[in-house]
Formats: sequence, C-alpha cells, structure tokens
Amino acid sequence: MIEKKGERVALYHVDLAARIGRSEALLLAQIDYWLERTHKFVAGDFWVYNTLPEWARQLGLSPSQVKVAAARLEKMGLIKRRRLNRTRYDRTFSYTICYAKLREMGFSAGRRAALWQEPGRGGDPWDKPGQAEFLA
Repeated sequence: MIEKKGERVALYHVDLAARIGRSEALLLAQIDYWLERTHKFVAGDFWVYNTLPEWARQLGLSPSQVKVAAARLEKMGLIKRRRLNRTRYDRTFSYTICYAKLREMGFSAGRRAALWQEPGRGGDPWDKPGQAEFLA
C-alpha cells in the first residue's frame, strides 16, 4: 500500500458507486470500515456514529453531501440510521449497514456480515453481542 504520513485514504467499490452514486459508495464504505471496529451492539445490530462534519472530514465531502448521501442510502434500504443518544440535545445519528440488501445487489462487506448470517460459526470474540454490550 502506498502511504504518506498523515495522509487520509478513502476506498470504495467502483461498481457499487456506478449503481448508487460516488458519495453514497464512499459513505457506505466508511460506515463498513467503522462497523468492523465498533463494539456498540443495540437491537441486534452493530452501530457507529459520527457528526456530519466528522464524516465529511473523513470522506473529503461537505456536510451537506454526507447528509444527502445518508438520506439516499437509507431510502435505498442500504443503511439504517437512528438516534441512540440518551440526551435530547445530542442529535447525532448512529448508522448500521443492511448487509442483506447489499447481498441482494450482489455485493458483500464486513466480517460481521458473514458472521451473523452463518449460525454456529466461530470468529472474533469481540463480535459476540454479550461482550459488545458489556464493553459499550
């Protein structure tokens, strides 16, 4: 991999971008990236959150582009977004990917997508909901 200290890199699937849009594919790939690293497990799914400005910074987009991309992904059924915050003033959305819908389109992503679809399969102990809830 080509690297430069302090440089940000965003990767996305070009074929997916052709079908759903570049901004949407970038956001979906970034959500998938963070879902691989999260321990927040709520209502049967792993969730990640960031503010619009933080997503925008990570993706090299404007906050309004991220907001539109998230709305489009939700409308396509590729992501779910919810406010999982305990305080009313915190309006940060949490996101998860609907991997079943992604598979219907012929794509797959995330080790958790495979892990949760195959009962009895082993895997990373961090992927088990009991431990995820304990650490969240």
